[in-house]
Amino acid sequence: MGTEKRERQKANRALKHQQEVQAATRRKLYQKIGLGVAAVAAIVLFVWIASTVVGGDDEAPTTPTTLVPTDTAPDATTPTTQG
Repeated sequence: MGTEKRERQKANRALKHQQEVQAATRRKLYQKIGLGVAAVAAIVLFVWIASTVVGGDDEAPTTPTTLVPTDTAPDATTPTTQG
């Protein structure tokens, strides 16, 4: 059996080792969370850019166009000469 000082040193070393392991585990967790957040942000950015580039021009209101008949067939209002 060791002395009292030796037992305190062992306990302190074990505590320090345990704290280092916890810190490493915490760092790994933060790295994974950061990677996940970055991946989600990248996907959102990609979708936003793609929708901006590929999306239609919905900003300008569309005006209805009136079609003018282009046929020259005579109708009831057009005078015709028969002869």
